Amino acid sequence: MPFRKKILYYGLMLVLILLASEGMARLAYYAAYGTGYGGGAEEIEYITPPPISNISAKTNAATEYAAARKVTHPFYGFVNGSSKHDLNAPLPRQRREDTVVIGLLGGSVAMNVTPYLQDALTRWFAANQPSRQPIVIELAGRNVRQPQQTLIVAYTLLRGGEFDLIVNLDGFNELIDSAAFQPQAGVFPSFPFQWPRQVSLTKAELLRAGQIGALRREQARRAAARETSPLRWSALFGLAHRWRQERIAAAIIQGNHELAAMASAYTLEKHGPRSGLRAEGETERLQAAARFWYRGSVALARLAAVAGADYYHFLQPNQYVPGSKPLSPEERELYYKPEELHGYFAARGYPLLQEFNQDLPGQGINYFDLTGIFVDHPETLYKDDCCHVNPRGDELLAAAMAQRLEPALRRLGGARPAGPVSALNAARRPAEITAGGSRQRRPPDFQVSFQDEGKQLRYVREGCVPGDLELPFFLHLIPREVGDLPPDSREYGFENRDFSFERFGTSFTHKRCAAQIRLPDYPITAVRTGQYLPGRGNLWSVELIIPARLKLRADYAALSAMQPAARDYFDLYWRDNRLIYLRESCAAADTAANFFLHIVPEDIADLPAERRAAGFAYGGFEFDRQGGHFDGKCLAAVALPDYPIAALRTGQFVPGQGELWSVELPGEG
Repeated sequence: MPFRKKILYYGLMLVLILLASEGMARLAYYAAYGTGYGGGAEEIEYITPPPISNISAKTNAATEYAAARKVTHPFYGFVNGSSKHDLNAPLPRQRREDTVVIGLLGGSVAMNVTPYLQDALTRWFAANQPSRQPIVIELAGRNVRQPQQTLIVAYTLLRGGEFDLIVNLDGFNELIDSAAFQPQAGVFPSFPFQWPRQVSLTKAELLRAGQIGALRREQARRAAARETSPLRWSALFGLAHRWRQERIAAAIIQGNHELAAMASAYTLEKHGPRSGLRAEGETERLQAAARFWYRGSVALARLAAVAGADYYHFLQPNQYVPGSKPLSPEERELYYKPEELHGYFAARGYPLLQEFNQDLPGQGINYFDLTGIFVDHPETLYKDDCCHVNPRGDELLAAAMAQRLEPALRRLGGARPAGPVSALNAARRPAEITAGGSRQRRPPDFQVSFQDEGKQLRYVREGCVPGDLELPFFLHLIPREVGDLPPDSREYGFENRDFSFERFGTSFTHKRCAAQIRLPDYPITAVRTGQYLPGRGNLWSVELIIPARLKLRADYAALSAMQPAARDYFDLYWRDNRLIYLRESCAAADTAANFFLHIVPEDIADLPAERRAAGFAYGGFEFDRQGGHFDGKCLAAVALPDYPIAALRTGQFVPGQGELWSVELPGEG
């Protein structure tokens, strides 16, 4: 066969094969997809897989979270974009003689009340100390709770901030987030609110999301190449293209499923340690949240003492605290939902917070329970079914806080000690001060400690010279009960005793000076002491909290002159509107069982509405929280309500087994 004919023959065969293949491809396409192949743009619409529902929910949640302007913070967990302590915040303020710097901590209730507290304090200073201006620094934020307040203060101090007052208004978030939201999401209770959303994606999720993104880009690249290819009208080409795109789409869908599984799986980054409260009941979670709240306040008090600031802690009001406010018809209809999550946990959690109403002052903390400040206000004050109040409510809340801050504001009316940063700046200058025209060396700090079971305060200075003792000393005695103070001291919340060191038997031995001061007979929780230069302020100061064992011994000593109101497994005493439990020979097993306390009032109307049918208030407690063990004895003191009491019934019991012992007491009156 001639060469030319061979070429025509093979060419014709190739065309026939291609036409046959194209025809078979079109038949296969029709059999597979139920439609003929057209090669148009509509043929590629199927290649993008639909989103998985929980991935969409995750994306929506992330969008909502971003809309709330929460930004991850390396120390606080998160900050609100509008907060005064966000990542772009300027350096914090330092003390000045013409200002009083007040840091306000807490959640959204504290954030909302900030301008109202600023107004209330501005009016107070204008009337009482016009030469000074209060500056309320908003350190509060939405969903903030312990330990965030403590971390915010610590970091602010590290950045050079100084405070005259640190004020904490909280309680609600600590209960609801730690005991309800976090455990429901499987998140460690003390982690920041909605932490999994804030963390976004873990490393494994980021890797999988990156792989999915690469597949989507490959899918899009192939689709774009098809649009410009001259072969796009070929069914054979289209069938091969579609097969490859479907394989990529399947890989994307599989990746989305894996990403969804990762999103719901436990990870340390999102959920924290596996230990926690997830497997416990709601009561245990609420109790743990209350204890964490209490320890957070103690930590803040210690930070404030180190910073030379006064610390005030306020328990915020809430509509679900029984008897705290006569609800208006509008509030009862719209803003009171005790069966829903906020109301359910607040009603059960607030009494646990209030169990610390005596313990916090016992730690030397200026603590005030504000849950009852609306008791005489039947008008509408709440504006949602959570915890927030309207502008009139914020005004009342700010006024209540300002009233309780007044003793500290009056103390700040005198000369104040330099803050930590100011003190460091001063330390760069010669360590001398001017007094009466002479230059004196700055006295060093003394070692101050309790002696004789807390009955005396001892001052010791090694390397001491007489010049260290020329300036006067101050001593502030902070009582357990303000009523124990002399009448002229009750306004300030402490008794001040300035003294000269030599007056109390100063001794010198090898440049060592020491003195002891006898403390008053009334129970005290803490002392503040140091030296000061009249008209200039404190040179040094220290605050000491009475150790718990010394408080127990002081209570025990006071009982020696009293007869018990009843004797049983424990001796029971009435004292200072407290019921004291004492066992002389006591082991740990004697206080392990639960204690109960039934309080019968003279007027049934004094009881919360939900307890009136029972006819008594219930005051169960843990012994070690109200007291403790010392010298083979055990003693606990439980605060009693202010209303007249007709009778008490108390004892111990084992759940499911009954009472171990019980005793009834008539009212003290």
